Amino acid sequence: MGIKKIGILGATGVVGHAAFQTILSRTNYPILLGGRNPEKLRELLTGTDGRLECQQVDVCNEEELHDFCGRVDLVINCAGPSKQIVDKVAVACLKHEVHYVDVSGDEHLYRQLLTRKQEIEEKGLLFIISAGVYPGLSEVFPAYVAENDLDEIDLLEVFFAGQGGFSLNAAYDIVCSIEEDTGWGMSYFKQGEVKKIDGPFHRNYTLPHPAGKRDTYPVVTKEFGLMSKQHKIESAYFYNSYQSNAILNQFVMIKALQQYKTEEQKRVSAKLLLEQFEEKKPGVKDFTMFHLHATGGRDGKKVRVLSTLLYPGDWNRISGIIAATVAHLIADDQNSKTGCFFVAEGVSVTGLIDALREQQVELMHSIMEMKEG
Repeated sequence: MGIKKIGILGATGVVGHAAFQTILSRTNYPILLGGRNPEKLRELLTGTDGRLECQQVDVCNEEELHDFCGRVDLVINCAGPSKQIVDKVAVACLKHEVHYVDVSGDEHLYRQLLTRKQEIEEKGLLFIISAGVYPGLSEVFPAYVAENDLDEIDLLEVFFAGQGGFSLNAAYDIVCSIEEDTGWGMSYFKQGEVKKIDGPFHRNYTLPHPAGKRDTYPVVTKEFGLMSKQHKIESAYFYNSYQSNAILNQFVMIKALQQYKTEEQKRVSAKLLLEQFEEKKPGVKDFTMFHLHATGGRDGKKVRVLSTLLYPGDWNRISGIIAATVAHLIADDQNSKTGCFFVAEGVSVTGLIDALREQQVELMHSIMEMKEG
């Protein structure tokens, strides 16, 4: 796709720093680092090779943003809060005919960018959003299993667990998602359509180490639904879990009391979430995990797949690694598609999982034939 230089916005944050380290260590592309703090940007250059440049840029400053996008061929956007940035960076990339990878993004950004779908395609560009952990890897992982292990899937259940922290910007985005009521709680997808779950609103489930026994809660998103529809999955469930009930209670209180009506309320609620996530389980190091089980057909036989994807670090770092790996796949693929996509439909999920497995992501996998009756 003619990529000569990659730009990373929000490079001084945890997510951006992980993206920068991934591009630096796994590619030979020159890199332009962008961020608001020039001192922190210069610190990133210490001890690195001559491929790096840095530029002070506030994504809300149109002149600075357009100057940055005009100097690169692909932008990885790790800046936040994404609910305030919305499509600012994407629009600048479109104007300068630059490929775009967004570690965040959701169905709202997706809908906005689809209105520019024809222009994106005519310029031969690829825009990938939700290229992080959840959404992102939460769809890539089951899509990988669907493509590699099963001819058809009758039942899919995916569980998410992790331990880590959030930046204030990320917590702000979560509060905005609560306000927007993003996704569908107490629901699952049946033949690609949202259905309400009958029965208990949560289930107790023992996940592999280090997650262990957890209360899990059903919630599905637009991205998860598109993935299940694309792979013709009969019934698809996604379960989130939390480090403690206190975190879930904080979400419930923010929603019940509508503590998101003003900017001040959003900031206060975001700080309360940060405090809850800082209280970590003693003796357990940060981790990010997806656990999956699916039943379906393979070579004419009924089989069950059990699979766990585990990263020994928090979701911020793995989000940056995912976004950078997606950018790497785009840059190296001369025949990439054009348009705007969620990550699970925009790049090779097998290529992405294989690349992540070279970067501390462990895949534990088993396929068992199911007996009749």
